[in-house]
Amino acid sequence: MSEKVTLAPRISDLSGKTIGELSDYGFRAEEIFPLIKASLSRRYPGIKFVEYTTFGNTHGPQEAEIIATLPEKLREYGCDAVISGVGG
Repeated sequence: MSEKVTLAPRISDLSGKTIGELSDYGFRAEEIFPLIKASLSRRYPGIKFVEYTTFGNTHGPQEAEIIATLPEKLREYGCDAVISGVGG
């Protein structure tokens, strides 16, 4: 059986936060992420984004390596939250 983990509390306001984009490159990320960015940027002043291309394909040939290093990279880029599983 899996070990239970405590979830981080939800972020109540994305203003000034850094959001990482994660993609499996399977559903028009190049079209969808700019739309999400534009919408969230209008709503939350100072929001920043780390583009999905920074992290690599989360469901591709190097998936295991990318996922293994993901927590470190999210910390490195100061991500407070991520957007993952867009579309499809």
